[in-house]
Amino acid sequence: MKKLTLLFTALLIFITACNKIDTSKEVFNFISPVEVTPWDPDYAKTVIQKIYIEEYTGHRCTFCPTGARELKTIMEEDPTIIATAIHCSDLANPGNPPYFNNNYKTPLGDQLCEDFNVKGLPQAIMNRIRYNQDKWSIDWNDWRKAIAKIDRNNIRAGIELQCTVNETKQEIEAQVAVTIIKELPNPVQLCVVLQQDSIVSGQVDGSQYILDYVHNHMLRVGFNGSYGTKLTATGIVEPQLKYSTSFKISYKNSFPYSYLPIEIKHCSVIAYLIDMETKEVVQVEEVHLH
Repeated sequence: MKKLTLLFTALLIFITACNKIDTSKEVFNFISPVEVTPWDPDYAKTVIQKIYIEEYTGHRCTFCPTGARELKTIMEEDPTIIATAIHCSDLANPGNPPYFNNNYKTPLGDQLCEDFNVKGLPQAIMNRIRYNQDKWSIDWNDWRKAIAKIDRNNIRAGIELQCTVNETKQEIEAQVAVTIIKELPNPVQLCVVLQQDSIVSGQVDGSQYILDYVHNHMLRVGFNGSYGTKLTATGIVEPQLKYSTSFKISYKNSFPYSYLPIEIKHCSVIAYLIDMETKEVVQVEEVHLH
């Protein structure tokens, strides 16, 4: 009976997810139902709590390279930190050739920038934890303080992520398995995004205009909407269970706003689990495609 219940739940999730995902803003296909299986306690013992930094930036932003350099140093010191650069606001608008010809904004990035009321770049949000009563985002010189406040011992979930690239069809498939280690009282959703390193383009850096600035971990597109998809019909998941599913995107056509081609050798896929009540990122994982 329990197996039949789990199977029915998985099928219901599949139907619900396919009906509710907004495909107008992102390019993706939900390609499999969620499989629910018992956890592996030995795997759970190996899970490390990682930190997800969303860096809000723009090529017209005078101090954003300073923030990028600080973030690069932080990530070199701690390899368990994963970052996504979100180009947003008027400071990311194209124009003034030859420096800002390209548009690196995304519908997903625009929505996150608006939803979290990001002002005055560069800013960052750590694990989507509210910085104080007034704001989510943090000035670059306080990023280390915010990271230090995160409890790395409160490991509630683990994410296993594998990706397959079909270069002939120009498709990326992400296979994601989420193991729930501790009770999560609120509904959760799984979000998967594609990002790209080593994009050479213009940038203001202080008083200098640089044509060959290197942009890294740049958000390109979401696999499954702005806030991902549920793993169960209600979003509530249970400890000591593993939830596995897959997503696919096509990169043969340009994504919204951008005509910049995808270079797989410079790309990575990020999967993160969101507490939909608190907005916190419970866990995050990254796979490089090169």
